[in-house]
Amino acid sequence: MLFFLWGFAFGIVNSLNAQIRNLLHYSAAQSIALQDAYWAAYLFGPVCIGYWMLKYQGFKATFMTGLAVASVGLMSFWPSSVLASYPGFLISNFIIALGLSTLENAANPFIALSGPSELSEARLLFSQGMQAVGTVVAPLLAEKALFSGIDQQDLFRVQWCYLAVALFVVILAIVFYYVPLSEAPDDALDATAARRLLNAGLEGREKALGMSTRHLVLWTAVLAQMSYAGAQESTDYFWPQLANGTKPGVDPFWTLIIGRALFTFGRFLASGLTYWGVTPRVVLGVSAFGAFTTSVLAMVLPQGTVALSMLMLVQFFEAPLFPTIFAVGIRNQGRHTKFAATAITATIPAAGWWPTVAYAVDLSHGTNYRFALRITIVLFGIILLWPVLLSSTRVLRRWVDPKWSKRAPRQELESGVPSMVDNTPPLSML
Repeated sequence: MLFFLWGFAFGIVNSLNAQIRNLLHYSAAQSIALQDAYWAAYLFGPVCIGYWMLKYQGFKATFMTGLAVASVGLMSFWPSSVLASYPGFLISNFIIALGLSTLENAANPFIALSGPSELSEARLLFSQGMQAVGTVVAPLLAEKALFSGIDQQDLFRVQWCYLAVALFVVILAIVFYYVPLSEAPDDALDATAARRLLNAGLEGREKALGMSTRHLVLWTAVLAQMSYAGAQESTDYFWPQLANGTKPGVDPFWTLIIGRALFTFGRFLASGLTYWGVTPRVVLGVSAFGAFTTSVLAMVLPQGTVALSMLMLVQFFEAPLFPTIFAVGIRNQGRHTKFAATAITATIPAAGWWPTVAYAVDLSHGTNYRFALRITIVLFGIILLWPVLLSSTRVLRRWVDPKWSKRAPRQELESGVPSMVDNTPPLSML
């Protein structure tokens, strides 16, 4: 429910922002600033609220706080819509994203931790697939029902939509108050990490390439996630221009819906592959290479159906990247898991920075919007280096591969001594 909710909320906000840009005739700079206000909150939410709530109050309190802040943001659209106020829309975008980022800061690690560690990527990919379903449903509902035929005089009609969603969010927060949820104490997280290191034969060998393996994996995951956020949003924000640039006259709305459907399928497919034992490093490598290649082809191929198909396939290949990077990045972090989750979540504001750079590229190339894909290509190239790095040494491979969460050390198998197998989740019931 939570993952679907923030996917749906993001889709609704995006659709409303598009309507506002058209109806109130905002400049391109104003439109990007409206989008940037949303993504900027992803820096403040995790760092200023999410981490501290998660560390000292736990998952339940963080969920409820994020939902409460998001409901305030949703209700703030009421006066903004009535007044058609640009500053009001900026503030509304910021507040709703402040709540959703706080929610995401807890939801992703909760899913990754609440179950057998070797299935963390499979669980998170499936949950993020539900978020992707929300991003498909929301624009369809907005385009065909909520915002159909809207004009500047009755823009305030959308206030009822946001009021309804805000009330649903409040009800969900109340539900979470009464539902018993598990927590992840630092001692349990340390014990899980210690068992994995023992199983992988890495006890006492916690350095790779001359650095602390924990730090190396975390901060390279931060860089990879920052690149992904920028690449995804640089494509999504300029989708109408890119779609028409690859095949003039095509309907941007329906091509985006098809692209997001492929995105959703990509996450569910990757979830199934990791569940059945495909190493997340392989999923990352194939996904990043596919996204890089299709981005290049979408830019260089002649205008037509093939170029447009490559653009839509970018959505399919990029889909598994965010949840897989997140789950791999927080593995073996022990008592630092909540900090690691916050650090990775706080990279999402790059989704606002890089489209601004892509906009500058657009300005320098007139009407050839496909040149903006060069930003996306570079960012996917950076991500592609990460699975290569993780595969470069034995220590890094064993550090991130899920199988070591359940496999016994060879010497224990030979001696008949029972192994410390991590078959229980590191979550303890309150």
